[in-house]
Amino acid sequence: MLSPALRNWLAGLGIGALSAVGALMVAHQNDGRGPGIPLAADLGAAGGAAVAIGLSGTFPLPVLALSTLAEIFCLIRGWGTPAPMFAMVVALYHLAVRAPRRLTWSAAVLCGALCWIASGTGSHTGWWNPLSLGLFAWTGMAAAGGDAVRNRRAYVAEVEERARRAEQNREDEVHRRVGEERLRIARELHDVVAHHIAVINVQAGAAQYALPRQPEAAGPPLAHIRQAATVVVRELASIVGLLRADGEPDREPAPGIEQLPALFDAFAAAGVRVEFLPEGQARPLPATGNLAAYRITQEALTNARKHGDGGPVRVSFRYGREHLAIEITNGVVPGRPGTEAGYGLIGMRERAASAGGTVEARLTAADLFAVRVELPAPHRQET
Repeated sequence: MLSPALRNWLAGLGIGALSAVGALMVAHQNDGRGPGIPLAADLGAAGGAAVAIGLSGTFPLPVLALSTLAEIFCLIRGWGTPAPMFAMVVALYHLAVRAPRRLTWSAAVLCGALCWIASGTGSHTGWWNPLSLGLFAWTGMAAAGGDAVRNRRAYVAEVEERARRAEQNREDEVHRRVGEERLRIARELHDVVAHHIAVINVQAGAAQYALPRQPEAAGPPLAHIRQAATVVVRELASIVGLLRADGEPDREPAPGIEQLPALFDAFAAAGVRVEFLPEGQARPLPATGNLAAYRITQEALTNARKHGDGGPVRVSFRYGREHLAIEITNGVVPGRPGTEAGYGLIGMRERAASAGGTVEARLTAADLFAVRVELPAPHRQET
């Protein structure tokens, strides 16, 4: 593949060769009769045009100025050599490709006018002959051709830039969706596994304590461990199957407020006393809010079991006009670590935010850890 500079040089050599052939033909036709350009001058003009055309792609404006002056000189002397005109036209074309449109057309009009005046001065036929007026056609075609090429290149560059931006936007969207999916999977794993692992931890401790002293008392804790482990395995298999599925999988219904009694029973089996205090008229929540209410309550109870003082955990649901206010409070051992914000509290806030709600968690002056949640619960209008 030839470089643009090399192509320009080859084009210049070709134009120079054609001009040299034309000079020989003119010299042969004149054969010393009538005014004509000397053969040496014609060959020199052809060589100069070749060099000028080769440089016009890099220095279009200087080449245009020099070739125009050379053409004016030849026209005034009455020399009909085509070499300077070719160099001027090619330089004007390259200028139109690179320069602004106003500069291009100003140069085209100026060069055409100067050459026309010079042609009328050096010709016995005057200014209004077809050859003199044709100079405007040459400069106009060169400027129009270069302008069209410049517009085409600008259009192609704009299309390529739009395609590049669209591709970049698609890649950014893919990365964003992958990040959101990773966050969702991490949140689901934490919400599903953390509670049951906590139950297994508590029951394993109870079984370890009971085995040396009362082996028969270790049966219920071991049964709870087996039940919790079964649930964990089932939930993990469900998540893994969801990730490996090619099409849209058949999912089990997401847990919601309706499953809270079973959740409270599971925590009661792990030794956590839950006091549920509903207020107001219960009503269905949007799907995201229903899942968020369940998962946030589950996480708050898990934190209460891990960091609490062993006392009861109060869970209150208050239905307002447009919102559901949830509050989970439990006692904590003063100075005990673990009540600072971790992944569980981060997951709570993300759950609430996805449903359009908020979460506030803090340690009160009475050594109570309180989680306050507010979720949208609009009234459904009957149709």
